[in-house]
Amino acid sequence: MNQLPFPLFVSDIDGTLISSTKSIPHANHKSIAEFRRQGGLFTLATGRSFPEAKRFIHAFDIQLPVILCNGGVLYHPQRDQLTPVATIQQEIVLKTIAQLQQMLPAIDIFVYTLDRIYSTKLHLATQTALETDFEMEDLPLHFLPSFTELPSVPWVKICVVTENRWMKRLHQWASATPDVLEMVQSSDNFFEILPAGVSKGAAIEKLTKRLGLPSRSAAVIGDHMNDLSMVKIAGTSAAVANAHPSLLQAATHITRSNDEAGVSHFIDNHLLTPTVKAVGGQ
Repeated sequence: MNQLPFPLFVSDIDGTLISSTKSIPHANHKSIAEFRRQGGLFTLATGRSFPEAKRFIHAFDIQLPVILCNGGVLYHPQRDQLTPVATIQQEIVLKTIAQLQQMLPAIDIFVYTLDRIYSTKLHLATQTALETDFEMEDLPLHFLPSFTELPSVPWVKICVVTENRWMKRLHQWASATPDVLEMVQSSDNFFEILPAGVSKGAAIEKLTKRLGLPSRSAAVIGDHMNDLSMVKIAGTSAAVANAHPSLLQAATHITRSNDEAGVSHFIDNHLLTPTVKAVGGQ
């Protein structure tokens, strides 16, 4: 019988599960394996699209639905199927892009479908930010002369990449924008625009309901403001030591940094049954 205090564990990827070198610390692998051996369920919740996240999904042989695009898309490994949770209408996408370009002309904008990313340009600073956070070959980028040439397909999110000094301006704009969209900062350089009602937390609530579990039976870990929604609904939570101040304040626990296998430390000290602990994160 499963005696784990929190039978479902959901982890963010960037800045949390993986190190600054974009690799998975061995201790994280070991502790997650022990959590699953004891009957725990594990999945990921990330802002990444499927092409960007698939190597981590495969690395852990995840069988549960994976939360992608900050809750906008679910990937079902057993069916190898992507499902949009909600989408943004084409008219709203184009209107939002026009507002952003008028407000901050130097920003780069990326528009996501289920499996593609569209943009019109890539500043050097943006390329540097992308290379810091992602393997460039994982990015399914397609460039267009203008966003007016976007195909008529379901859109799951808009991502703005800019210098951190412009984030305050974006937050002010978000506060004045009608509630037809969700807005969240996902890293120092990334600001994301999602369909109304979409978040990692909302996706976890859907997942726990599907599993027949209360949302408070979930444990979560993350590093930035897009993880706040899942911290609010989970039974217990952790922020890695390198997390955004707002998450450090909101989380139940503060664990080691992503470069110190903080995921492993959280599992070993708070999620495993007290009598059988792994040693991966010690």
